[in-house]
Amino acid sequence: MQYQAQIAQLLASVLGDAPHGLSLSTAELEGWLERPKDSKMGDFAFPCFRLAKELRKAPPQIAGELLAAVEGKLDPVSGLEKVVAAGPYLNFYISRSQLAAETLPAILAGDFLAARPALADRVMVEYSQPNTHKAFHVGHIRCASLGDSVARILEWCGHEVIPVNYIGDEGTHVAKCLWHLQEHFDGQYPAENRGEFLGDQYTSATDMLDLSTLTRAPLPGVKAVEIKTVEVHPENPKWFVSTIDASDGEHTVVVGAGGFKVGDLCAWAAPGMRVASKEVGQVDRKGVQSTGMLLSEKELGISDKDDRIAVLPTKASIGDEVAEHYLVDGALPDGVSVIEEFNRRSSAVSAVLQGIESGQGETFELWQLTKDWSMEEFQRIYDWLGCRFDHVFFESELGEPSKALVREHQKSGIFIQSEGAVGADLAEYDLGFCVLIKRDGTALYATRDLALAKRKFEEFGVDRSLYVVDSAQSLHFQQVFKCLELMGYAQASKCEHLPYGQVVLPDGKMSSRKGNVILFSQLEARLLEKIHSEFLDKYVGDWEQSEIDQAAHLIAMATMRYGMLNQVHNSKIVFDLDEWSARTGNTGPYLLYAYARTRSILREVGQIDTSVVDWSLLTHETETDLLGFLADYQRYIERAAEALLPQILCAYVYDLSKKFSRMYKECSVLHAETEALKATRLQLIDATGRVIQHALGLLGIRTIERM
Repeated sequence: MQYQAQIAQLLASVLGDAPHGLSLSTAELEGWLERPKDSKMGDFAFPCFRLAKELRKAPPQIAGELLAAVEGKLDPVSGLEKVVAAGPYLNFYISRSQLAAETLPAILAGDFLAARPALADRVMVEYSQPNTHKAFHVGHIRCASLGDSVARILEWCGHEVIPVNYIGDEGTHVAKCLWHLQEHFDGQYPAENRGEFLGDQYTSATDMLDLSTLTRAPLPGVKAVEIKTVEVHPENPKWFVSTIDASDGEHTVVVGAGGFKVGDLCAWAAPGMRVASKEVGQVDRKGVQSTGMLLSEKELGISDKDDRIAVLPTKASIGDEVAEHYLVDGALPDGVSVIEEFNRRSSAVSAVLQGIESGQGETFELWQLTKDWSMEEFQRIYDWLGCRFDHVFFESELGEPSKALVREHQKSGIFIQSEGAVGADLAEYDLGFCVLIKRDGTALYATRDLALAKRKFEEFGVDRSLYVVDSAQSLHFQQVFKCLELMGYAQASKCEHLPYGQVVLPDGKMSSRKGNVILFSQLEARLLEKIHSEFLDKYVGDWEQSEIDQAAHLIAMATMRYGMLNQVHNSKIVFDLDEWSARTGNTGPYLLYAYARTRSILREVGQIDTSVVDWSLLTHETETDLLGFLADYQRYIERAAEALLPQILCAYVYDLSKKFSRMYKECSVLHAETEALKATRLQLIDATGRVIQHALGLLGIRTIERM
């Protein structure tokens, strides 16, 4: 069915003739054709205002002239029933009987829904990318659903697609988890949900490594000083000039807060420190050199008052670490230093990290064991979601190769050394300086992404590389892609970051570090309980238990995948389980019900004589509207592929389900006037169900036959 191309050829012929004399390509004109929102306005509309400048006429006049010209040339356009001028548009109507004869049998035979011919390009879709030793939670489902659906859509369009995962299996987060497991866990390892168990260990470790859990003044390096003098600033009466006695001598500090006096001990941050995201230094305050910073109670963290300088307890002494005097009750045994304990814990985590990187020993073996726990849990979840990966990359594979790659290109001058670090100066591209190797020799995420891209290009022969990663990493990928271009990789121009907004709870952002996430096991349990009670409990004793369990899983999966995909990429998603699992409205369960309803109708009517099918009988407005929408399905897939946006298919299949519902309510199948009409309508419903099923399949959603 190439109606667009035929109409475009017709228009090109008419416009090329006198008096128009316009030379416009068929491809260009085909691109101008639009689909009217209201099917009563035709199947295709040509916007004549596009020609107003060249022809120097009003669009409605152009439409009228074109109508007169095309009416004499309709015969070559098979299936074109009529053309109507409507204001600035020329509307084309396709014969519904011919459209039905071409579309419905092709759908029922499978040809219409079969994947497009293979294209000569290889696309790698990298998605999901969870960290081992952290729990898989509801927020991770968005990336997994989006990447999998994009891969399915591109594959249907004929691309050779390689879906891959990139697992974060090394780094500080792993060391924190293993440190807590080794030093502070003395129970039995669980037999299941061990990935979530590791996530709990990570969260507990993060708490223990947060200085604020030990002291109300979590600022290491802030020292106690004695106030020697306090005077009003000579140029600003709201400021005070104070002389302080610190352990390294006397200093002058200008402050804008009060509440302190001579003899008080206060908290002082020396130059070079950072307090409240500000770097402390030596500055000129209207003619007075101010060294360091006297902290307010708010800046120290002991109250919300920012107009009072923090005055320390009388037991403090000059040079003391201020954190020691604000110990959280019960956080440490008596006599244990806050800073020493904090440093001990931090050093222990560093030792665990070194043990992992050594490639041998007890810590390394524990890392391998626990990494397997995470991977086993990830695989179970991917099986539950229906995600596919043809290859899995690990961050631990790329550390040394990535640094070697950077050093190699540093020699050729592509990367440079700056302040001890190595990176790319991308200022001329408005991308700043991309650090690749830190002063301590550590490779960063960008460094590993360069090495990973090299493997994709060279080992897998990738022509196009998609990265499905949250929108917070947009600058990161702009820098990585520019580095790849400078390194000489032609494929850099076909690297694309597909960003998406995060999933949040009604009360705010989820964080594995904070532990305020809905874990996958919790989500699964809540979903299944809800779906059993609201959808399936009524079938107990009637259906086999295995069918009930399978249906519960598929409804749960449809709930989550559709809820995650029915969004534009950069929008933030507020996860609402009740809304997403509703049996009516724009939800996964509703679409499963729509498909199941088509199967129920087929079962209810039973066998029919297909020899009496007559497509010309489909004349009711709801039938022709549904038919035209079915015929347009492939175009929606192509649009979704071009935009890398499965939400386009979500909108299509929801609208299709609503059109089917209206048609079924107004056009009885069981009580059709004739057997021919019954058989024809049943074919339309069967085809509709198959398209719903196919569209849901591209979204990664499997259908059920009854519901």
